[in-house]
Amino acid sequence: MKLHRIALQEFRKFRDPVVLDGLADGLNVIAGPNEAGKSTLAAAIRAAFLERYKTTKVSDLAPWGMSGARPSVEIAFQHDGHEYLLRKSFLSRARCELVVDDGVERHEGEAAENALASLLGFEFSAKGNSRPEHGGIPGLLWIAQGEGQNLLEPAGYAQSHVRDALTRLTGELTSADGDSLYERVEVERAALRDGRSGRPKGAYKDAEDALLRAEESVATLTASKQALDADVDRLALLRRDHDKAEQEQPWLNLEQRAAQARARLAEISRERDALAGLQRELTQADDTLALLHEQVERDQRDAAALVTLQADAEAAAASLVPAREALDRALLQQQRAAQNLAQANAQVAAAQQAAQRADCLAQIDRLNQELRRAQDSIVQAEQLAEQVRTLQASSAQLEIDDKALHTLRQLEQRLAQLQAQQNAGATRVHHRLLDGQTLQMAGRDVAGEGEVLVSEATELQIPGIGVLHIEPGGSDLPAILTAIQQTQTERTACLGRLGATSLAQAEARAVTYEQTRRDLDMARQTLRIQAPEGIEALRELQSQAQSRLTQLQGQLAVLPESAAAPVDLAQAQQALHAATVEADLAGQAVTSARTALDTQQTKAQIFQTQWAALQAELGAVGRVEQREQRGARLVEARATRDTLAQRCQAAQAALQALQPELIEQDAQRFEQSARLQREEQQRRHAELLQLQGKLEQAQAHGLGEQLLQAQAEAQRLTRRRDEFATRAQALDLLWQLLGQRRADATQRLLDPLAQRLQHYVGLLFPGAQWRLDDALMPAAVVRGTGPDATETLNALSFGTREQLGVLARFAYADLLQQAGRPTLLILDDTLVHADQERRELMKRALYDAASRHQMLLLTCHGEAWQDMGVGVRAVP
Repeated sequence: MKLHRIALQEFRKFRDPVVLDGLADGLNVIAGPNEAGKSTLAAAIRAAFLERYKTTKVSDLAPWGMSGARPSVEIAFQHDGHEYLLRKSFLSRARCELVVDDGVERHEGEAAENALASLLGFEFSAKGNSRPEHGGIPGLLWIAQGEGQNLLEPAGYAQSHVRDALTRLTGELTSADGDSLYERVEVERAALRDGRSGRPKGAYKDAEDALLRAEESVATLTASKQALDADVDRLALLRRDHDKAEQEQPWLNLEQRAAQARARLAEISRERDALAGLQRELTQADDTLALLHEQVERDQRDAAALVTLQADAEAAAASLVPAREALDRALLQQQRAAQNLAQANAQVAAAQQAAQRADCLAQIDRLNQELRRAQDSIVQAEQLAEQVRTLQASSAQLEIDDKALHTLRQLEQRLAQLQAQQNAGATRVHHRLLDGQTLQMAGRDVAGEGEVLVSEATELQIPGIGVLHIEPGGSDLPAILTAIQQTQTERTACLGRLGATSLAQAEARAVTYEQTRRDLDMARQTLRIQAPEGIEALRELQSQAQSRLTQLQGQLAVLPESAAAPVDLAQAQQALHAATVEADLAGQAVTSARTALDTQQTKAQIFQTQWAALQAELGAVGRVEQREQRGARLVEARATRDTLAQRCQAAQAALQALQPELIEQDAQRFEQSARLQREEQQRRHAELLQLQGKLEQAQAHGLGEQLLQAQAEAQRLTRRRDEFATRAQALDLLWQLLGQRRADATQRLLDPLAQRLQHYVGLLFPGAQWRLDDALMPAAVVRGTGPDATETLNALSFGTREQLGVLARFAYADLLQQAGRPTLLILDDTLVHADQERRELMKRALYDAASRHQMLLLTCHGEAWQDMGVGVRAVP
């Protein structure tokens, strides 16, 4: 298969039509930087052959952001002596057309796609995008970017096509009789077994399904018959138990025993009520005893409290003397502290006057300095303001239009280019005249030695001889002259707008304007630094400082001048603070002593009052007699309580001996048992009626006859299934024998694959060998001898796997070519992980393969493939 031409339009990166033609039969190196469109070309070839034209899952083929795009591919190629032209469009107005030999044969739509699949050896996806498992031979030989190391998966997908192609090279099992026999057995077996799982299908599966349904029916009827027999036995058992229970009626005895237990519980309840009455009397006796005991204890506490209050009143009266003495001492100390505080206040006042006078003098000196600095700042700010005004005036005069200046520069450059073109195309007339001799050319005298450029038709007058008419030979000189005149006119107009006579003068003015503008910016910044808020703000600050100076001078005039040495203000304030603290402490001491005396007096008065009141209360008429009566009643209540406690204990012991809990449990047990017996008899009666109805209905349907018919049908279907099973086993055996013979022939056929693999791997690793697995797929590489000589593909580095993957595809292409199948090779940016030495070895293998196959090598490193004997083409 040889590609001649590839044309794209509205396809990913290529919005406009792009054509890649003139492809060589062997190696074609197409180079370009990243995102130049190399992978787009590879994707276009894949889409043209492998994607269904009607699929809507290829929106990524359209240029990004282009609505209504119609990605189109046109490929012209040759195979087996025929010329093909494939046109395919996707998405909008999708179409597919395959033209053979300039219209001798034409296919459109799905017919064209099926013809391509049969020609190249691949399958189309039922729906959606093409997937790797449908790629077949193109999926193996067309290496996508970054997929060179992936060999086993695409080789597995192409295995059936490779085997079919290689089988054509041998006569074993490929004759008409051999193929007919194998295909007939395969068809007959396929009618009875699934090709993948080996499970029954067709009539064989129908027979098994019918047998399964019959066996299920037999099992269902058998289970129903067994359930019917069990129901008959269950009915007899229920009748026996029901009649026995009706005769004995065991629930009556249980109900009688429950009633007896309930009567006994009633008697125990009356005894429990009597015990509760005794317990209530005992509780009342406890309460009376507690009340009397509390009254006696209160009488004892009152007597003790009277003694304690007497002692407290005497002690409080004795503590008044030291409290009065403490108050006198505190008053004396407070008087001395007041004298010290007055003296300290006088010293602080004198020190403050001296400090105020010194502060006024310091502030007056600082304000004088500030006034001088303010005056200097005002003078400098006025000078800077005048400079800003001068620079603004200069800037306004020098301002120049940048766009007009840029236009003038372009016109000058264009005029120089046109004059250079004029000089290059003009006719050069060299002259060397004798001294004193002149000629007339273009209306001016020419003398001496020199050169004249003639850019338009002119006349040379030679005195005494005649006139020479000279026309320049350049055909474009008039257009150049016209352009020069137009450019000069535009330049003159532009110079007029700028107010300059030349570009140099305009440039000098622009430089002067820029420098003036920078000086103006600098002066403004300096002025903002010197007077951030303006000159008037500086004058306002100067006025405020002068007013403050006048005010301070007035304050200084009224302050007295101290003749004595001034007292230190900090020391005077420290002494004042100490005197103040001492006076505060003395005042607090007086307050505390007076509070303590008042507290003691109040306390002594309270104790005296309480003692007198309690003594009068306890000594009142009748109180002594009441205390004696409460003591007697306490003894009597304690005796009564002890008697009731003994009676309660005796009654409680008698009640516990009767075990009322056990009798309650007996009553509940008998009642529950009687209820269960009645419910069980009712359940038996209901189940008996239900079983009678069920058995009568089953006898009416003839369940036994149905079971016999189902068993007979199952036996007939078993015989029919066994006939299909025997035929399927025989076909399996025959198919396996024929398949083994066919596989043996294919094994011998694939020996050339191992030879081709060995040929290419020897170019990369001399002496190395491929090792194939049971499916004749490349599985490992053997290099050298020893236990570590065999390396699986997954154990190799990424770069080595990529190199071996490319070599293996070359081997597949050689064998497929011998079988007459298309063998176009596409390498999209492969071998980028090979080092310099490996790349040189791979170039040998690539050059060797390109001598037998057409190969498209897409790369972004064109300089690395310039030694392949072919030109490196750029992406169109």
